[in-house]
Amino acid sequence: MNLLQRVWQAARGQAVPAATAPAMQADRAYAAAQDVRTSLWNPSGSSATAEVGMGAAPIARRARDAVRNDPYAARIVDLWAGNAVGAGITTRWPDRPHADAWRSWAESTACDAERRLDLYGLQALVMRAVVESGECLVRLLPGEITPANPIGLRLQLLESDYLDTTRNGLVDGQAVVQGIALDDAGAPAAYWLFRQHPGAAWISPGQRVRSEPVPAAEVLHIYRKRRPGQLRDVSWLAPVLLRLRDLGDYEAALLMKAKIEACLAAVVTTDSDDAVTGASTSLLRDAQGRALEAFEPGIILYNRGAGSVEVVNPSGGGSHTAFARRTLEAAAVGAGLTYDQVSGDLTAANYSSLRAGKIEFRRLCEQVQYGMLIPMLVRPIAERFHAHGALAGLWGADMPHGVSHVPPAHEMIDPAKDTAALVSQVRAGFVPLPEAVASFGYDFRQAVEMVKEANAALDDAGVSLDTDPRRVARSGAAQDAAQMAAVEIAATGAAMPQQPDQTASAG
Repeated sequence: MNLLQRVWQAARGQAVPAATAPAMQADRAYAAAQDVRTSLWNPSGSSATAEVGMGAAPIARRARDAVRNDPYAARIVDLWAGNAVGAGITTRWPDRPHADAWRSWAESTACDAERRLDLYGLQALVMRAVVESGECLVRLLPGEITPANPIGLRLQLLESDYLDTTRNGLVDGQAVVQGIALDDAGAPAAYWLFRQHPGAAWISPGQRVRSEPVPAAEVLHIYRKRRPGQLRDVSWLAPVLLRLRDLGDYEAALLMKAKIEACLAAVVTTDSDDAVTGASTSLLRDAQGRALEAFEPGIILYNRGAGSVEVVNPSGGGSHTAFARRTLEAAAVGAGLTYDQVSGDLTAANYSSLRAGKIEFRRLCEQVQYGMLIPMLVRPIAERFHAHGALAGLWGADMPHGVSHVPPAHEMIDPAKDTAALVSQVRAGFVPLPEAVASFGYDFRQAVEMVKEANAALDDAGVSLDTDPRRVARSGAAQDAAQMAAVEIAATGAAMPQQPDQTASAG
């Protein structure tokens, strides 16, 4: 018995069954469970994967259409790719063989199966696909060993459409959920992938594209996991697509209204039933006497009735600005961004508001980097890179210790203030120096080597800069004599001068 039935029985003086009284009291403990306003709110209780499977494909198609045609949807995708990946999440190797081979492979198009992008361009493309479609697949393919590809590894990026989601149930004795074969523990064992994109133009309508299983060890599945047990995800634009579409429709309606009002110059009302003659007749009817159905600038309309002439004055846009701002604010929140990022409107922004918004966004961006991109994409690629190099005899089988993955640094809102604050935090011991260096996108060990090489080059050239703390103090004055002597000794490799033996001289 639902709440409305109970209320109806009580209103008619009928007794509510005693068995339901405890249930009513328990339900009323949470207003959201039994409030009258939620009587039509019956959400699905399906699992995360089941709900994704019902909506992933249509949402992905609509999101791609929005990215093609809606400037704000395109902006959301660009912002996430630009901030989460930027110029690329770099992998730092502690030894020279790995570092040299990685540089040759990652910074050339040899790592791309299509030979169009380098590794960092592929990372950005993966991020764009994840935001736009909800997920992306990367196949790890063997390749020919060349100077540009010393480990023989290629990466092939596939859209989510390549996953045959019609494969469900027991397939060849293995449990398959939406094209993902699972082992006994529920981990992916294989992916049923199409050989071609199902929507490829060269596939005839009657031709069927068949899928085949690919071992999970050969596929990287990148998506944002939001619920336990979730195997796939939907487009990140899902919460904002309808709002962006409503905004576009609203602006189109306003534009059409303005165009129609701009076409009408006047409306003439006459009390004659005869057709209007004269120069204005062509504005009302064509040569056959048929009424015109299209507007054009300067048109004058005639209407039967009491004689009058009314000049058309276009009306204003009303609350368009407030509506557009509220819509974009909701779209920004739903996409995990800030209003100024999505809209580009900085008229009401200041240092405090920008910094507060960017702090929250950067936390979310780091969660995406360290919770999705690095464990699902960057680290597995580095591990496969090492395995291929070991098979090629470039190094041993054990993965070296100290491998790090460094995301791009975020630009400072106010470099002078932010730098001074960071220096104070390091000097106070609140932030370790390696962490401060990493916030700029550098590996600390390599940064130390770069500084060492730069100082040696300046010393060899006899150049002294006022940014060199070895020679110039923070106040701008030269360092004291003892500090300068220590610098010269370190640069030339000479021994420290011996202090005279006070005992011997005294004797």
